[in-house]
Amino acid sequence: MLEEFLLIFIPMFVVIDPFGVMPIYLVMTRTMNADSQRRTMRYSILFATSLLVVFALIGKAVLDYLSVTIDALMITGGLLLLVIGIMMLYEGDAPRSRRKGVEDVETPPQEPEDVAFVPLGTPMIAGPGAISVVIILTGTADVPLVLVSLLLIMAICALILWQAALAHRLIGNAGVRALTRVMGLITSAYAVQMVLDGIAGYVESLA
Repeated sequence: MLEEFLLIFIPMFVVIDPFGVMPIYLVMTRTMNADSQRRTMRYSILFATSLLVVFALIGKAVLDYLSVTIDALMITGGLLLLVIGIMMLYEGDAPRSRRKGVEDVETPPQEPEDVAFVPLGTPMIAGPGAISVVIILTGTADVPLVLVSLLLIMAICALILWQAALAHRLIGNAGVRALTRVMGLITSAYAVQMVLDGIAGYVESLA
């Protein structure tokens, strides 16, 4: 049970990457007061969690309706994760905000609702990679374990964002970039394995 849980938890944690969300969260909330920062964190976590839970519960049904197999999604998701992993490896050269489509955060909005749902909730936290992994895992693993892992990761993400200022002072920009690059390497390796598993599953279905 513990081994199965870790096989679900680790890929999801790596793809959601709470440490990578932290720097842009700090930038986009730096002019807000403490109460607004807490509201921003709470809204973004609740929205991202709700979005991923919905995909976990009905994502497989949608795929069946569209006649898309888990093997096809594994290959597609693996290729997508490989791109994300490679981009994470170059975090020091291309800021995460630029990768996620947030081109300019020089003047962040004052209202939490303006940034909590987009871009923080999605695509920063519940991005396409996380959605792909959640759908794949619910189709190949125990659904309750997937949901428990997801909720635990979201709780960790909330804790990290809650203590973002302290964490950033402790590890600094260099520490955040180092962690993101390590996670990028793990993500890339997991993505390649996902593609290989998808190809193997497709070949096996043909046989």
